[in-house]
Amino acid sequence: MLNDLMRGHLYGSMEQEEMERRRRAALDSAREGAFDSASKFEMMATRMDAVAAIQEWADELDLDDGESASDRLLALMVGIADSNQDGELDEDEQEVVFSAMEAAWDYLSGLGVDDQDLDLLLNEWDADAAERVRELVSSALSESDDDMDGFVFGPEAQEAIFDATYRKKIAVRGGKKVRINKRVSGNVRLSGKQKLAIRKAQMKARSAGAKVRRMKSMRVRQKLGL
Repeated sequence: MLNDLMRGHLYGSMEQEEMERRRRAALDSAREGAFDSASKFEMMATRMDAVAAIQEWADELDLDDGESASDRLLALMVGIADSNQDGELDEDEQEVVFSAMEAAWDYLSGLGVDDQDLDLLLNEWDADAAERVRELVSSALSESDDDMDGFVFGPEAQEAIFDATYRKKIAVRGGKKVRINKRVSGNVRLSGKQKLAIRKAQMKARSAGAKVRRMKSMRVRQKLGL
């Protein structure tokens, strides 16, 4: 009987330990899932901001004296991360701008802009390349519906977000070197017109109409089991 009691106590302890191990594993998995979801949400938000900035940039520009189209796009990219709009980017803000420019590269490439002009625009902020790209983008957007949601929430977007989330520190993506290879240097002092353009881009990305449209689309997808 003593042996039976000892065995029962031993087996009971082992079962409790196993249950506790599974509980901890489940909690860890839930925490990782929550952090993963939060990271993906921020990546999607950054992609949305990048598209809104480009679409705002493609509209008629009210430039300051001496300001080029490339200057304005740089200001719009900085505005995605620089919440206080003081033109000074800390390390975290630099990372957000980097992600936004990577998303801008993806979006512009999908509209037909070639890699050479993309490199000149998003790494060198070349004024001539900016005019060529802006003309192409304006023409492409005038011939198609607003494709912001497809770029941000579509299948290709999920693949890009997965890659950016889990391979963030790796300098090669999809067999290619990371395309944005220069940080935004110095202070980017934002003018009143640039700040207004940033606000308009933010409204474009997060308008009530856009939110309602996305919620309706999500409900349709859920009904269809997608």
